[in-house]
Amino acid sequence: MKQFFTFDKEKRFLVSLMTATAVILGFSFPPFSFGITAFFGFVPFLIMADRIGSYGRFFRYSYATFFFFSLISLYWVGGFTHGKDPFLMIAGAALFLWEPLVLSIPAMVYYFVRRQFRNNLSHVAFPFIWITMEWLYAYGELAFPWLHIGNTQTYQLDKIQFADITGVYGISLWVLVINVLVYSIILLMQSDRKRSKAIMIAVGIAILYVLPDFYAPQVPSEGPSDGVTIGIVQPNIDPWDKWEGADTFEGRWAQVERYLSLISSHIDESVDIVVLPESAILLNLPQFRDHMERVMTAADTMQVSILSGYVRVKYYADGTAPVTSNTLRGSTVRYDSYNSILFVQPGIDTVQSYSKMRLVPFAERIPYAEQIPALIEPLRWGVGISNWGLAKDSTLFQAHSDSVKFLAMVCYESIFPEFVAEFVKKGAEFLVFTTNDSWWGNTSGARQHNQYAVLRAIENRRWVARCANGGISSFIDPHGTMYDATDMYTETYIQRTIHPRTELTYYSRHGDWLARICASIALGILLFSISYTIYRKYNG
Repeated sequence: MKQFFTFDKEKRFLVSLMTATAVILGFSFPPFSFGITAFFGFVPFLIMADRIGSYGRFFRYSYATFFFFSLISLYWVGGFTHGKDPFLMIAGAALFLWEPLVLSIPAMVYYFVRRQFRNNLSHVAFPFIWITMEWLYAYGELAFPWLHIGNTQTYQLDKIQFADITGVYGISLWVLVINVLVYSIILLMQSDRKRSKAIMIAVGIAILYVLPDFYAPQVPSEGPSDGVTIGIVQPNIDPWDKWEGADTFEGRWAQVERYLSLISSHIDESVDIVVLPESAILLNLPQFRDHMERVMTAADTMQVSILSGYVRVKYYADGTAPVTSNTLRGSTVRYDSYNSILFVQPGIDTVQSYSKMRLVPFAERIPYAEQIPALIEPLRWGVGISNWGLAKDSTLFQAHSDSVKFLAMVCYESIFPEFVAEFVKKGAEFLVFTTNDSWWGNTSGARQHNQYAVLRAIENRRWVARCANGGISSFIDPHGTMYDATDMYTETYIQRTIHPRTELTYYSRHGDWLARICASIALGILLFSISYTIYRKYNG
């Protein structure tokens, strides 16, 4: 233990390398516009890998590096700034322990490859291994693809237009390759005989960095008469107050009436669709016919379609309920609640609905609860939303008045690139993201979430309308330019005419093709490294 806290010259150097990578990468993510630093953020880490001689020691330094990196970029996840929910804070603290473990996996794989091939070419493996981790981390119920390296570049719009071909993983690969090249220069500069080669690589880096500037995407121009006017209501209701006021049916309906009043006070006759945020309506509204008809009558009166988050409830007959379902208070009735969106249109009796398919681990649902049901009750969140049902539908909303189809997703779902692209491939002509980022306080979380939507717009060349309860609400065009971004924690309304599109980008058609290629290469490198290790063991 004494040795662990003893800082000799070498250990101080390793700690400085570890700290440099954590700080550089941490501040390269939004809301900081320091994305350019991500192009050399991994360089200290690669130097550190070369200086450490054992797997155990490298893992400790790797874990510490990504712990502090996560702390800087994800400090907001536990709601520590307001401290209103103990379980939310516990879950946030758990993420700080889990995230560096996940990020250390590709680091350890790279370290293994590096140990087998002690030459500069082994560094080529690093980008492919890292991209593989990013891609795999977007799948399963523990998925949390928040810290994709490509997400650091959302302020450099001129340089990331090629995402309509590669998706965010192409941006990550671009950044990581330049990191490796910068590191290669450092290695070469240590030898006088190789400095000319270092200069050549430096020129290559400059070319690689500016190359995306020459990509000119072919995006059809927008006509003046083919638009859909969207209104976004940002009601700025405290999420804890909202749920506490929902203990009675009357309290929940009073909230609905407030939303209808806000819509009526803001919209004009040009608005086609007005959007309310995630879980705005805390009622399974279609179940209550009279109240549903009041909302439909309001839509008819105002001549506007209403898209709103709501709580859909599914009840189960005896013996048919899944183990993850809830029990109605004071009874034996089993049910599931779904974080959903409904769409009401004037003059149309049919109500369209979508329920969330990608849930935030622990905050919205216990991962793999079906396999470990004993965890459900101990980890149930106090405000009653930690056990949402996991939906399987893939609804595309149809706006009959404008004859267009669109995607509407809930909160966290918008950070999954291929998931969004699948809906576009099915026919979504513009994208609507509803969210409630007020849980996290006035922190980086809402700003990161809003900024990541830029990538979905570019990848699919679709307009994005983003409605957040307490901010940030915005519109984003198919080039990633953001309009009308609202301030946090303000009640406001924004409106813009956007233009539906039907053409598909390469990424919309083929999804994460580049990530799959990177994963194949990484797997090949790993298998070759294992084979080479076995060969050396038995053949000297």
